[in-house]
Amino acid sequence: MPRPSGPVGVLRAPAVVRFLSALLVAVVGAATVAVPAHAASDGPVDGEPVSEEPMSEEPVSESVVFATDPSQALIIQRATGLIPLVTAASDVLPLAVDGIRAAGERLRSVTDLMTRVRLRNRAAADALAAANRLVADNVRDAAALQSGYDDALDGISTSQRRRLERDARARRNRSAVVRHATSTDWVCPVAARTKFRDSWGERRSGNRRHEGVDLVGLRHEPVVAPVDGVVSHRWDTIGGWSFDLVAPDGDYWFGTHLSGLGASGEVEAGDVIGFLGDTGNAKGVHLHFEYHPGGGGNPVNPYPIVDAHCTDRVEMGLSLYD
Repeated sequence: MPRPSGPVGVLRAPAVVRFLSALLVAVVGAATVAVPAHAASDGPVDGEPVSEEPMSEEPVSESVVFATDPSQALIIQRATGLIPLVTAASDVLPLAVDGIRAAGERLRSVTDLMTRVRLRNRAAADALAAANRLVADNVRDAAALQSGYDDALDGISTSQRRRLERDARARRNRSAVVRHATSTDWVCPVAARTKFRDSWGERRSGNRRHEGVDLVGLRHEPVVAPVDGVVSHRWDTIGGWSFDLVAPDGDYWFGTHLSGLGASGEVEAGDVIGFLGDTGNAKGVHLHFEYHPGGGGNPVNPYPIVDAHCTDRVEMGLSLYD
């Protein structure tokens, strides 16, 4: 619809309700002033001639708002009569309805979002409560188990307690041997051809029991660290030159009858820490080698470990030169 001519003003984003109220006042005002002035008189006075000149009508001008796009500024123009006001109202009403509908949809979206957030928070709170209950149950069960264990120990004799502790240590030792025998990082302590057998527990001089394995080799062949750790060297009349190696996990490794010394301090598996010899009371060139899981004073048979890793080996009774 073409816009009537007249002064033009710009109204920036009014509220829909206030705008409709203003438009209603304009419509009522236009309906009131649109009645010509002579239509309200009682007619001609008796005896007075009726003038043939038509009475001039005063122009009626009201403010009408035309809105064609809600994203644009609303245009205020001058128009005359009631029809433009009604037309303007019919143009604005769909915009108001669309705005109310859009506002309702946004409100529903916000409500749905808040509902989802509330449900997630409730689920998180339930999960945390369940985790706390599980931890409390585990702590209670552990306390009950410890109490039952202490009661059981209190009810047995000293000899029974020692037997149980000995059995537990034996299980730990077997586990340690298996761990090293299957390790891919453990290194044979003799870095050359060798020969050995399982001589664990055999009698030695001074009514001693053999607490290691003897790896026979050629004099001055290198002896290396089987694992990472800290190495120190010492001398005594029985073993001659020896090394002590303490691993990061507390395990203790011992070798003796060395002809010379290698690296000391922090070493890595495979570092040269000595050389084969026959110092001390040794009979023939060999490395007496021991393993103590968890620290010194707990010797175990190291034969399964060296048997798994010392693969450059000849049978006992055969020459190392062949």
